[in-house]
Amino acid sequence: MVTILVTGANRGIGYAIVQAIATRLPSSTIVLGCRRKDAAQEAIESLIDSGIKAVASLEREYGKLDVLINNAGKVERRSSDNLADIRGASNSCYNNLITSNAVVTHAFGKLLRKCSEPRVIMISSARGSMARTNNKELPPVANIDYCVSKVGLNMLMLHLQAAENHSNNGTNITFWAVSPGHCKTAFNGYKGRKDPLEGAEAVVRLLESTKGDIEPGTFWEYENGSFQQVLW
Repeated sequence: MVTILVTGANRGIGYAIVQAIATRLPSSTIVLGCRRKDAAQEAIESLIDSGIKAVASLEREYGKLDVLINNAGKVERRSSDNLADIRGASNSCYNNLITSNAVVTHAFGKLLRKCSEPRVIMISSARGSMARTNNKELPPVANIDYCVSKVGLNMLMLHLQAAENHSNNGTNITFWAVSPGHCKTAFNGYKGRKDPLEGAEAVVRLLESTKGDIEPGTFWEYENGSFQQVLW
């Protein structure tokens, strides 16, 4: 049985990822990572009502962890044009979206290496694509820090994969990044054009793949019915 941990799983993209995995990979054990216990409980009850069984306690010890999906993230908008507020908001964003993912990945490294095909998926964004930004494919953004942090997250993923490629740990971890697309979630005031379940499709496609099918250290999305790589 495959054990999958999804951080930030009580709503939005994280919740949709849990729904999609439970439907497409029903034999999996899904662990919901949430900041607040009450939020986790609400998510569990909602999922159970949909016929989905989930595990929510991160305190319970598992023999191994097959997949870590780093989805949790929090963006703090500055309260004024005061330089201290600007610095604080930027640092908070980078800490939540880059550093926290690095720390969580490191924390679960030993459990991941106890399985035969460990995988880590970083939930990134098309806003983290420098190529699309440079080619003016994306409209102006409201929060530059968010975009910069997603570029940093992609680079973190690439360096973690490079380290795995040159390691002698025996069991190498496969790292990927995913852009869910512009989904209707609380994060954007439900102004996105995609259903979150469609945003979760790229994650499920990666999980359904067999070892060697998809190159490690790559960036993926599911848009307009196509599962495709995203340019850096």
